[in-house]
Amino acid sequence: MKTNLKPGYVSILAVVSLSAVMLLMLTASFRFSIQNQEVQKKSQMRIDYTSREQALLRSLLTGAPIGAMLNMMENSDSRKWEAKTRWRSIFEYARKLADGEYSLDDSIAAGLGLNGNTHSGNTGNGSQDHIKYSIDAVKPQPATDWFYINAGLNGTTALLGNGLPESLALSDFKVEKLDRDRPIITFRKTYSNGDQYKLIPYPNIHFGYITQGKNFLAKRNWWAFSITSGSKSKAATGVETKTKNYVLSIYEVPSQLALGSTATTFLGKHEDGSAWRNINIDGGVFARKVTTEGSVTLDWLSSREGISMTENSSIGGVRPDNFSGNLPSREKHEADTGNFFPLSNSSDSGLVAFLPITRGAAAFDDLEYTTDNNRASPTSWNYYSRPALQTVMKLRVEDVISLDNPTPTSISFTYMKGGMATKETFDRGNNWPTENSAEGARFPFQLETTQIGRQAITVYVDRLTSFLAAAGADSLAINNSLMVNANYRDNVTINKPNIPSLSSDISLVLRGTKDLTPFPTGFSLVTPFRMYLANDVNIVSNGVDSGENKIFPPLSLFAPEKRFGVREDAMNIEFKGQINHIGNNRSSDVRLMDLRSGVNDEVISDHIQADLHSISDLSQLPPINQMNWLVVIEEFWPPPIKLGHVK
Repeated sequence: MKTNLKPGYVSILAVVSLSAVMLLMLTASFRFSIQNQEVQKKSQMRIDYTSREQALLRSLLTGAPIGAMLNMMENSDSRKWEAKTRWRSIFEYARKLADGEYSLDDSIAAGLGLNGNTHSGNTGNGSQDHIKYSIDAVKPQPATDWFYINAGLNGTTALLGNGLPESLALSDFKVEKLDRDRPIITFRKTYSNGDQYKLIPYPNIHFGYITQGKNFLAKRNWWAFSITSGSKSKAATGVETKTKNYVLSIYEVPSQLALGSTATTFLGKHEDGSAWRNINIDGGVFARKVTTEGSVTLDWLSSREGISMTENSSIGGVRPDNFSGNLPSREKHEADTGNFFPLSNSSDSGLVAFLPITRGAAAFDDLEYTTDNNRASPTSWNYYSRPALQTVMKLRVEDVISLDNPTPTSISFTYMKGGMATKETFDRGNNWPTENSAEGARFPFQLETTQIGRQAITVYVDRLTSFLAAAGADSLAINNSLMVNANYRDNVTINKPNIPSLSSDISLVLRGTKDLTPFPTGFSLVTPFRMYLANDVNIVSNGVDSGENKIFPPLSLFAPEKRFGVREDAMNIEFKGQINHIGNNRSSDVRLMDLRSGVNDEVISDHIQADLHSISDLSQLPPINQMNWLVVIEEFWPPPIKLGHVK
């Protein structure tokens, strides 16, 4: 039997079958490619959200302390300032600086040829609406405004869970609620025992004001908030990122390093080129910008704007390379040694800012710009940032012989008595006794012409203690600081003290300063005059510490010019403690160890012996300190919810 089959049937079936298989494979491949693109799109969106979050946080790092400062200034508690001082406005401005709403400005797009006919693939581009849709409190709390974040006050740590800083105490409930609406810095915030500061762990950052793993004296103000990016774009993007929680901290840090400066600072040599000789520095050094000269050995060094080292310098064992002069990288040093890199700039850590609070010449004057009325914070910015305004006792020159002769003829002295400011006025020829009289030999304020020809008002600190006791004043734990100034505000015959001083200006001479143990909390003095230390200062100890080392009452002296001795010849100077420069002239250079004495203001390296160390205990802080702010933003994770047994 013969069968005739038409050729091609078998071939067509094979082609159809193969085509179907290939089509299915192509469809699967295309589908897989689409899925990969979707995954990549969502991943890229999440990366974009993270980048925007980091940009917002970096902007917030600047905006938050500025807002805190503004809230301490005049008229900050008004609608006019609301756009600058509330958390809502601070976050909105940070988002604007971070450019967190639009991917590309229309004008830039037009310049790139991306006109209206081009379709954007960025489905998340566009307004994110109000900041409330991305920033919120971690948990609800009462507040005075509808947009707020959590403030670390009065038990907030217990509300938000473990892993957060200790809450500060504040008895004013109105200010407590206000702190959730705007950043509030005030002396009314304290730790639970009433202290302004205490030893707390230094944050884990690469800025080494204090080295890692150590404690430092500070007060930690903190606020907690959450960020949820993309919630309003979810319908268009299909992506909504996870909510993240952050803590923003403003550490109030009283100056406590061996050496500190807010200007460009040279270390290692004096102005005449002679090297430091008998100067030992135990602890850290901070300056706005630092240059080492000659041979300098320090434990650690930090700055805001850069460090330049000579090859003979050693900071924490780190030296410049002998051939290239370059320093080892921070990452390599920490990987090789396991130790913190001892040189640091505030820019080394991404979400860290260090802000010295300095007012320059205004720090020494208590007569101009003294109030900040109608402010949000209970503490005035002028009072907070200027040591002169924080003094309790006031000694003022009220009248002089003439405009050309600044010899005082009348002075006033204000002190605390029964919790009230009490003012007494003393006039020459009336109730201001001269030094050569029996009463004058006990009076704490006199006049003298020094051997170097400067007319001066003299303060006998040892006589001051007995004078206050006889007057029935409050204790020396309250009357523990003194301002010495000339009342140029109320008397046109009196000139405002010049900084730097002129030879015709009166000066201040301190005497009777050997024993300061009568002041249980220490003693502070502020003056715009050139100040001469005539005798030994604070050399009587009031006990010993656990290591049998002598301890002395804490002392701070704020003056634009300090001189050692009132003799014509330069004196031997033996100095122990800390030295800080608080000027705000960015163009000036500072040599902190140029300690001057004698008629020619000489700096003789062989005559200077200094043993400088950092403050390490609350009892070492004097009544008035220079302040710094350390601003840090850190992510935190609330503790997980513990579930019970489920049957």
